[in-house]
Amino acid sequence: MKTLSVTLSFLFCAVTAGTAMAQEEGSIIINRKEVEAVFDQGLVNLANGSTVSDIVVRHVDVGEEFMGVSVVQRSKTPVTPEETGIAHTDLDEIYYIVSGEGTMVTGGEFVDPQVSHSDLLGEMWRGVVKGGVLQKVKPGDIAIIPKGMPHGWHEIVTDSIGYIIFRGDPNQVMDLKYEE
Repeated sequence: MKTLSVTLSFLFCAVTAGTAMAQEEGSIIINRKEVEAVFDQGLVNLANGSTVSDIVVRHVDVGEEFMGVSVVQRSKTPVTPEETGIAHTDLDEIYYIVSGEGTMVTGGEFVDPQVSHSDLLGEMWRGVVKGGVLQKVKPGDIAIIPKGMPHGWHEIVTDSIGYIIFRGDPNQVMDLKYEE
């Protein structure tokens, strides 16, 4: 848990360093207690039957774009017969894996993509992915997913996987969220 604390501190400093320029009163700090509370809420969401919990912790205006931090948890997923995924048209994402293990599919191309709109994440493409790369992830791993790149989960081998997502939002498609 000490490694998690140090890593989270580093990642939060990296994200909040950019926000310091846009904030007159200092950077926005998201403390460990709040992050742990959001992780706990995500586990409750999964226990109540959800297969995914995506909770925005902060999404702030940093000047020329928005920057967001979310906590995502997903339930165990068996190997899928064909790879499926989504791609965000406006959001770059960085995943920091905190708990659990699985195999992501990233890259490749969609076969007959469907366009949808999420109130949380803006416009997305979704569908079957061909030619994607399978990559195993575990706690401490980081995945950088540029906007437009198909991504999804091939398999989650533990009861759940939990990760923090840092989202760059240059087109400001997500709503701002400063505090609860």
